[in-house]
Amino acid sequence: KQWYQRRVRGPKYGYYPKPLKTVLIIKDHAKIAEAKHIFEGTGIKLSVEGERHLGAVLGSDSFRQSYVKNKVSKWVRDVEQLSEIGKEEPQAALFGYTKGLCHRWTFLQRTVPGISDLFEPLEKVIAEKFIPAIVGNEVSELQRDMMALPVRFGGLGLANPVKTAEREYETSRKVTENLVDLIKQQDLTLENYHPKSVKACIAKLKEEKESALKQKLSVIVSQLKTTDMRSARALQLAQEKGCGAWLTALPLASMGYVMNKQEFRDSIKLRYGWKIADIPSYCVCGERNDIDHTLTCKTGGHVIFRHNKIRDVNANFLRQVCHNVVVEPELLPIESANLQGGQGNQADKARLDISATGLWGPFQKTMMDVRMFHPYAKTYKDQKISDVYSRHEKEKQRSYLHRVLQIEKASFTPLVYSTNGGMAKEARRFHKKVAHMIADKTRESYSDVINCMRTKLTFAMLRSVLISVRGSRGKTTKAPETPLSYVSFNLIPEIQQYESY
Repeated sequence: KQWYQRRVRGPKYGYYPKPLKTVLIIKDHAKIAEAKHIFEGTGIKLSVEGERHLGAVLGSDSFRQSYVKNKVSKWVRDVEQLSEIGKEEPQAALFGYTKGLCHRWTFLQRTVPGISDLFEPLEKVIAEKFIPAIVGNEVSELQRDMMALPVRFGGLGLANPVKTAEREYETSRKVTENLVDLIKQQDLTLENYHPKSVKACIAKLKEEKESALKQKLSVIVSQLKTTDMRSARALQLAQEKGCGAWLTALPLASMGYVMNKQEFRDSIKLRYGWKIADIPSYCVCGERNDIDHTLTCKTGGHVIFRHNKIRDVNANFLRQVCHNVVVEPELLPIESANLQGGQGNQADKARLDISATGLWGPFQKTMMDVRMFHPYAKTYKDQKISDVYSRHEKEKQRSYLHRVLQIEKASFTPLVYSTNGGMAKEARRFHKKVAHMIADKTRESYSDVINCMRTKLTFAMLRSVLISVRGSRGKTTKAPETPLSYVSFNLIPEIQQYESY
């Protein structure tokens, strides 16, 4: 009766029911014959097991399990294909997984309960094939848990589908509970729908998820401290704001965001403090070589190269919104005897890294000096990273603050960064200010601008570090070459042929 009423009255309201897209699920198997008789000739599909509905599934437990298993087997094949791509293009494979493939099963997890164990084959292929393909080596169970964390918590965003299934379903159920009750009651007025309570529920669930992730992170860090202190420190450093921007950025060649497989895998190892096996055992300076020595050795000019790269990126940011941006400006000389012999850099022709007008005030001149340090150096081994940042900022201020204020009549901002991609308090304040100015000028959103700035800066730091790891050091010798002016071309003998015909 309801079907025929919908066929007659539906078109008046713009509703055109289609029999071929209509499924009648019969719970009582004894009534299947009666249903066939009633709906004979209508084209409606009759089912006693279940049917797919909007990407989810309705029906008996056995039918739901069979449906989910078929879906999981297809996703397993997709991950296997992506793993093959990841062997040559790990960056593209990771981006394709985190931004596309993994969301295929998120909706199913949110709509079908009790299916977490059915995702074990998918988790197996992720842990045993996909991750080794993009990382370049096998990972332990603890390392797998570490990579399952979001990027902002130091992970790679490769969540374990077995562990997320029940959480996703419960979250979806709680958020839609109010609306589901109204549908069951056939309430057409929606007067009892409370969007504010739904919004509050979403906020509460986010807090619970955040708390659960922090607790999981704490457990992983405590376990790492018993086995690998370097990885434990690396995981804590990887949580700094902006450190993981290179993992979430779209790999665009035009923006310089594309890395080859060696660069990407080296970046992963640097992120987690893992050893890079195929680097020289000894440096050209004669010292035993490892990652820490590579990033602190001054031979080859890589330390100053990293410094200059960050300086130039920041100068380009300032050129968009400030005036009179100068790289390596020379400080005014100190002529007063009262100021000579004081603290800080008193040398003639001393230079800072950047100067600009209009940063902190319309006509105020600001001078900046850049420093980039390696947080794993022996000097900082047992220090908190916040204390190390503060120490470098204070050193810069002792060297230049008094002179800039008294002689240049300008303000001074130290820009301190670390090789893992983090930055000190003053540097964060500087980038926020520049981002606000660019956003106001271009009428773009602040969040988009600051994200773009952090991505550019992170890639600049990362690439400069990779060049230090893989680049050549020392002077290269060229084979002696005779100038063309010394060659008499008419004296070149003809080539004799010795073949017999």
